Amino acid sequence: MKYRRILAIIEYLWKYSSKQHPKSIEDILQYLEMHQIEGGLKAVRNDLKFLTSGESFIKVETSQSGRNQFIHYWIADRFFEIHELRYMMDAISSARFISEKETQQIIEKLKAFVSEDEAVLLENQLVHTFAKIDSPQFANTVQTIHQAIAEKRVIQFQYGRYSAEKEFVLSGSPDPKTYLIHPYGIIWNEEMYYLIGYNTIKEGIHHYRIDRIRDIRMLEQKFAVQPGFDINKYRNLLFFMFGGEESSIEVIFKNNLAPAVIDRFGLHADIKRVDDEHFRLITRAIISKGLLRWLLSWGADARVVHPKRLVEEMEKEAERLYEQYHGKRGLK
Repeated sequence: MKYRRILAIIEYLWKYSSKQHPKSIEDILQYLEMHQIEGGLKAVRNDLKFLTSGESFIKVETSQSGRNQFIHYWIADRFFEIHELRYMMDAISSARFISEKETQQIIEKLKAFVSEDEAVLLENQLVHTFAKIDSPQFANTVQTIHQAIAEKRVIQFQYGRYSAEKEFVLSGSPDPKTYLIHPYGIIWNEEMYYLIGYNTIKEGIHHYRIDRIRDIRMLEQKFAVQPGFDINKYRNLLFFMFGGEESSIEVIFKNNLAPAVIDRFGLHADIKRVDDEHFRLITRAIISKGLLRWLLSWGADARVVHPKRLVEEMEKEAERLYEQYHGKRGLK
């Protein structure tokens, strides 16, 4: 009975007390009586004496208030501070691969780490401007990938995308392709999870949006990561998660774009002033449609000077964009 009473006191304080809303012995006695748990004033005082001592694994703090300096109790160590839970809730709300239903379920679980009064402070969730994606196999897929990475085992899966008809179509349909991948790691980019791994058929490093993976299996076959491969370096070379060939690039920007360039490449980026209005960036990147789109987004404020291949691709893309609006090929 003693242990049941102590657990009930802990449950009550955990659910209803906080530093701003401590509870008195009378509050605790009423709660025990409501739940038909025996416990007189002396017994509860002894329990609280234990819970406020260094022997208790749950840290109960005390405060005094009122003219008669009545002692009140509250649980101090909640494992997470309010702002830490907020970080996690915002990250979950921002993750497109977590459905709206699962988002609400996880957030409700996180609220259990604080009292009901404090949980109110977590009600105003982050507002996002994109649609959530419903991927029914996502949780199992992520767990399988993490296990395969840890055990260095090959994975097999199918991969697909949504069509203009809003149907999920597997690559290679009607005879879907099977991918055999050495999973190297997982990265989070633009609110999406991506698998980075070695494609054994194409013999190269590729990345795959995890919410688009279907019917994943972990095989018995083991693998070894390619010598010298650095997943962080690979991530920094990508633009909007488009794959391609790595190359040195050189771009001249207007000075007003310095914050955007530093945000993308960091303070260690190789940046040098060209004149009063421009600076030059020299870096390495994967030449892809993602890089082209990023550069074109700055309009005439960014000009590629190296390599020649990228300059030519920028010219072609600019011409194609012009034709889209002014040429005969424009859609009507």
